[in-house]
Amino acid sequence: MRYFTDGPIYELQKPTVAGRKDPNENNLAGLFLERVFAIAGENSYVAQVLPGVIFNGSFSKDLRLKLLDNAEISALIGFENHGIFDGIENRYNFAVTAFKNSGRTDVFRGIFQQRDVAVLDEWREQAVEIPREVSTEYSPEARIFPFIRSHKESEALSAILSYPSLGDGISDRWNVIPHRGLDRTRDADRFVEDEQVGSFSVYSGKNVHQHVYDDTPEVGAQPFTFWSVEEDVAPAQSAKRRTRERTFNSGDLKKAIYRAFGEPETSKSQKQSIDGLLIEHRGELLGLNDVLLDCTEYRVAYRDIARASDERTMIAAVLPSEVVHHNKLHSLRPYDIRPTESHLAEDPIHGAYKRIFSDEELFVASGLTNSLPFDFLIRTKVDSTVVTYKFTESQVPRLTAGDDWFDYVWRRAARLNCYGEAFAEMRDRLGGLEPAIDTDERRRLRAETDAAAFHAYGLDRKQTKFVLDDFHRMQNPQVMDEDYFDSVLRFYDQLAESGPRS
Repeated sequence: MRYFTDGPIYELQKPTVAGRKDPNENNLAGLFLERVFAIAGENSYVAQVLPGVIFNGSFSKDLRLKLLDNAEISALIGFENHGIFDGIENRYNFAVTAFKNSGRTDVFRGIFQQRDVAVLDEWREQAVEIPREVSTEYSPEARIFPFIRSHKESEALSAILSYPSLGDGISDRWNVIPHRGLDRTRDADRFVEDEQVGSFSVYSGKNVHQHVYDDTPEVGAQPFTFWSVEEDVAPAQSAKRRTRERTFNSGDLKKAIYRAFGEPETSKSQKQSIDGLLIEHRGELLGLNDVLLDCTEYRVAYRDIARASDERTMIAAVLPSEVVHHNKLHSLRPYDIRPTESHLAEDPIHGAYKRIFSDEELFVASGLTNSLPFDFLIRTKVDSTVVTYKFTESQVPRLTAGDDWFDYVWRRAARLNCYGEAFAEMRDRLGGLEPAIDTDERRRLRAETDAAAFHAYGLDRKQTKFVLDDFHRMQNPQVMDEDYFDSVLRFYDQLAESGPRS
């Protein structure tokens, strides 16, 4: 494959996604499509049957950009196999596309997840008009095509996509920096399976559920299986020490200091510049203890493993402080590093770490990422894991103090999450918040939060009802039964009358 990814003939097989090269490893359809672009004339019309990965795989990003920027797509009809081709799994996705090999695509007609080729006889009547903006804003990082099935779905998506992606830095709003955590396999020497030996829990994805950080209040989260020891007890066995070492070696603190005080014109290296600054101000070089661990603060975390066929695809909770997690649970960094000159004299330099979220913003972020509108969006992108770039390119209203729905959402998300001794401090910080323990009350608060999220996203009643009706149903749901969906719409209607009260 090196000939195809590094040679002079193929130029669309090694795109950059989330700052990294993502080369085509072995997909011949991607190579064939690029050759078609080269062989067909500018006035030629092309029709092809292509695997679904051409339209939603990260390696095929540049091929999709070529279709949008240098071709005019007239039709894009996607299928789930389900017996169309013998010997191929039913869930296999493929698509029929037709395009002119020149021009630019501003709008095209498409429909996806079809199971009968009879749709090709009347595709003009059944296909949905998909504006270019929906395709580009749906996935600004990887340019994945949304697998839209109806005009109503296109309208609902358009409303959700009108908000900034989570990865867009906004100066006066909270921002997200996902963190992967320790490696479940490579860092196994820092985990113990005996709670009596460990000092604190090591979280995995299965230990959280929506607004739930342990297995006490409701079904969903599972008991812990890993613990670890404190740094001052046994640093060589401590997950916190390994986290501190990894964070220090990543160079984030060094880079932040250099950005703030480095001299681009100097001949000194980054290390020389920082060493000189610290010796001058505090007489000591940068060390491990200058790292302020994320676990010193409460933070949002979400499951890595997720499927569109699950009851809820996005599973997030606010974690207690003083715990760590491995790579099957991703967290949102609680701190940004913004050093000033006065911080250079500190030992350790913890004053340079500034909180990204206020206490209230922490729970509005948890409430919105756990919401039905966000789930409706993210489940269209997820196969089996919530890949970081798919999370950060997804859209969320970045509500903060003074915004409509801010108080309504954070208060309910906080009452759901702030139960137990681990959140006693946070309840005090939030003014003596009363946690929700009763099962019926928790169900009501979740439905109210979902209803408010639809309003926060700006979906009207017709769009909200479409999302609720279209949402994946489980045979034996834990929460998401028909009564739950009905209650969300009922609360939506009530809030439309009352407005964003707290």
